[in-house]
Formats: sequence, structure tokens, C-alpha cells
Amino acid sequence: MKTFISILFILFICSSSFSQKTIDLKKVSFEIKNQNFYIDSIIDNRQVLHLGVIEDDFNNKETLRFENDITTTIKHFMHAALPKTDDQVPVTLGINKLTIEEAQTSIDKRTARVYVELYFYAENGEELHKVAHFEDQVFPVSNVTEIYETHEQRIRAALEYCLWSFINTQKANTTNSLIKDGMPDTEGSTQEASAIETYVPLGKWFNMLTFKRMTDRHNEGWNVSYTGFSDHEKDFIIPFVIGYGQSSAKSDAVKERGYNSVDSYALGFGFNGFIKIIPGIYADLGLNVPIGMEVLRDLENKKSNNFLIGLRANQGVKIIPWKDFGVVIGAGFFQQWQTSKVINRNYGFALELGINF
Repeated sequence: MKTFISILFILFICSSSFSQKTIDLKKVSFEIKNQNFYIDSIIDNRQVLHLGVIEDDFNNKETLRFENDITTTIKHFMHAALPKTDDQVPVTLGINKLTIEEAQTSIDKRTARVYVELYFYAENGEELHKVAHFEDQVFPVSNVTEIYETHEQRIRAALEYCLWSFINTQKANTTNSLIKDGMPDTEGSTQEASAIETYVPLGKWFNMLTFKRMTDRHNEGWNVSYTGFSDHEKDFIIPFVIGYGQSSAKSDAVKERGYNSVDSYALGFGFNGFIKIIPGIYADLGLNVPIGMEVLRDLENKKSNNFLIGLRANQGVKIIPWKDFGVVIGAGFFQQWQTSKVINRNYGFALELGINF
């Protein structure tokens, strides 16, 4: 009995964390003048049979599907757009990809995407046209419900784009055209040939909290920072970074300059860039402007303050072995110039440890 209850509990957990949602694709007609073809049949060539996996408001995984199978759903949509008549030429539509993606793409924005890749075939099997297209829409990061409710609109927009691409290409092909004159051009429809090759998936968003221990010839200090970035397929990634640091000058260097102690407090702003070496390992390059305050005590223990502004360059490596949640490890070198009354120019080494989520 205990075993049976345990199995039911596991099944309940799995079903609650990985459920299914359906999308009802609306059959909306739009005007196509003088068309002499219709979509006769649909071939589903997709390797992945669902439309995508997204997260709900509670971070549970949900698989997206149409209410009916994809061939029936797309056929109904195409018949509404291209009503069949006796004098029309049948065309077969092959669906290679139809996917839905969602990803956080900035500190406060989330991008929803529909990507579609279609092939058009003549009745004898000849390939007439191929086209790939994606529809992107950006939302506030908290609008999870609105994103789900508008996936259907982006699917329709992507399918309409592909249909117009086929129509305009056939209209331009004067040697073997299925389409008569009279259809409007669609902006961007001549760019579909490169869309299959240039498509870049939406990247996973990383949030990182890290603690960095820093040491150089004359100072010892630490820095805490938040870093957020989207890990996409591009070689160069620009993260959002904000940090706070504190350092203390070593006693020998301080006394040589007539002070008993020197402590610095600074916020860091600037430019950071990650270069992906392999998945999970990044070269970290940055140029930052630390702004803060220097607190000095002279040999008579008299306190004074000095405004700090500087320029710091850093080069290092950052390791993120687990994408969803895990440890962040980093190491690197830095070079710094600042308006200090004790040490203006310096260089040193830093070790970093934190978590990503």
C-alpha cells in the first residue's frame, strides 16, 4: 500500500510540474486576389512533434500543442485563406519546423517567438519554394499570461508571411508561375532564403550573485555583484552588471605616505563582455568606472575623506557548469587607475565565487 501511494505521489508531482496546454489556431481569411492555387495536403516533417516547452507563473514546465493534430489545424487555416475552386492548381505544403519559444532577454523584458519553416511542392513532387520566418514580440518579464494568450496570433502572422512569400516568388517566376498578376508585395518577402541559415535560438537568461576576493600590491578587498545576461549563440555577450566593493590599503604602503589607514568604498559601473569559449565557460573582459569614497586616517588618527573616481580593466575566465542552478567560479587579472591620495595606479588578481539561478 505504501508503495502504491508513493507511486501516485510521484505521478502527481510529475503531472503538476510538466503539464500540457493547447492552442486553438483561428481560421481567419485574408484577401488574395486572383490566386489560382490551393493547399491540397499537408505533410508533417517535424522531428519534434510538440510546439514547444514553456514555463507558467509557478515555473512549472508546460508542453504546447494544437487542439487538433497539426496537419488538420494548418489545413483548416489554409483553406480559410485560400478557398478551393475547380480551376485552381493543387499545392502540397511541407512543415519542417513550427516551434514556440519564450526567454528572458534582458533584465526586465521577455521575448516570445514563433519560428516556422515551410516547403511548397507541386502535384508531381517538384519543390516550388521554401521559406523560414520568425515572429518576435517583447513583453515585460512578468506578463506570462499575456505571452501565452498571444502565441496564436504570432503563429498566424508567421504562416501568412510564408504564404505571401510563396505567392510573390511565384509571381516573379515568369517561366513557370502558378500565380496570376494582382497580388500585393509583402515587405521582406525576398529575404526568406537566408532565414533558415541565420536563425539564432533565444538564449537562456542567467542571474548571478557573486563574491570576489581582490588583492594587489598595496590593497586587499572584496566586491559583491549582480550579473544578468542572455546566453545566446552569438560569440560576444554583453551582460548587465552592478557591483559594490570595499578595499583597505596594506599598512606598509599607507605609512610610507603618511597615513595610518586608508579604506575605499565604491560602486562599479561600466562595460562587461563575455566571449563564449565552450558551453559553460566564458572569457570575461571588462572596462568599469568605480565611483565612491576614500576614508583616510593620518598618523595622528585624524580622519579625512576623498572622492574617488577611476578606471578599471579586467580580463579573466568565468565557469558556469550548470545552467539552471549551480555554482559560478571565476578568476582573472585587473588594472586600475583612480583619484586616490595614496595609490593612483595598480594591478592585481581576483578570485570569484557565486551562484547562478
